[in-house]
Amino acid sequence: MPFLTALFDLNGSATRKQALRVFLVLLAAIAVLTAIETWGPAYSRFFTPIVGLVIVWWWATLTRRFHDAGRTGAWTVLMLVPVLGIVVSIVGLFLRQDRPFNDSSAALRLGGTLGLAALALLSLSRLFWAPYLITAESMKPTLLIGDYLAAHHISASRLAQGDVAVFFDPAHGAPLAKRVIGLAGDVVQMQGGLVILNGQTLPQMDEGLFQEAFEPQGPLGGLPRCLNAVVGVGAICEKALARESLPDGRSWQVANIETGGAFDDTPPFTVPAGHIFVLGDNRDNSNDSRMATSAGGLGFVPNENVIGRASATLFSSAGTALWQIWAWRGDRIFKAVE
Repeated sequence: MPFLTALFDLNGSATRKQALRVFLVLLAAIAVLTAIETWGPAYSRFFTPIVGLVIVWWWATLTRRFHDAGRTGAWTVLMLVPVLGIVVSIVGLFLRQDRPFNDSSAALRLGGTLGLAALALLSLSRLFWAPYLITAESMKPTLLIGDYLAAHHISASRLAQGDVAVFFDPAHGAPLAKRVIGLAGDVVQMQGGLVILNGQTLPQMDEGLFQEAFEPQGPLGGLPRCLNAVVGVGAICEKALARESLPDGRSWQVANIETGGAFDDTPPFTVPAGHIFVLGDNRDNSNDSRMATSAGGLGFVPNENVIGRASATLFSSAGTALWQIWAWRGDRIFKAVE
């Protein structure tokens, strides 16, 4: 089939004109996706797989373009490296035609085709899940800065109390992750740092301390807040840990930084129809449904803003960039979200 040949065939060659056409399609697809993520982010899940397939198409075309210029298509492996991928694409467009390269091994071509097929399947799977990078500490200890999550697309009607939901910030549109505490019709209140859900206090059992280095974290370089007041850079920063439980037995860890915090005591909130009430697990360092959007919080989150339910961390980096493999947290790779 011509379509499958265009996507996965690494044999043969492609002229500069053919490569330029595919490259322009790629640029147009990226531009459309950018516009969708800006003006209608909820619909990006439907266009992202298309962009992924166009990238696969471009990768195969670029490989054949290098062949047309008398060079090995193995150069396209540089597409995996940030910035270098752009450079190798531009170089491939401007290479002059030469005697076609026909010396690649069958095993290398098969490996490349299987890699492109895997990338195509991964792109299509984005119809069912979305990635999300944690850049703030509002969900510690459940989620750490640098965690890269998989959020499965589900409707808000399928969320349950205790789920970690990923949703668009009602005020600014940016994706966020918080714990679902209240559904439509529920009454939620905070008293003395404890959650009262429909008149029943959610018990907390002491679980010691959460400890981490007091140093800049993640791409934003934020510093953590500490229970043990001000500590020097590189010293140990502590937060009190407790396990919070729902009446059905489901539980998760929450962190506490101060007693008598600004939102440890709140009036009761009745969750309106078509909305959810969310809290960060790091209760003293989270702008969530306890604060109205006009005060910098989230207020009640509309159901239509829900992206999905966080299911697992794909990987996690303690560095300033995800590609710093040496800073990855091995114990958090494919770790289920509690």
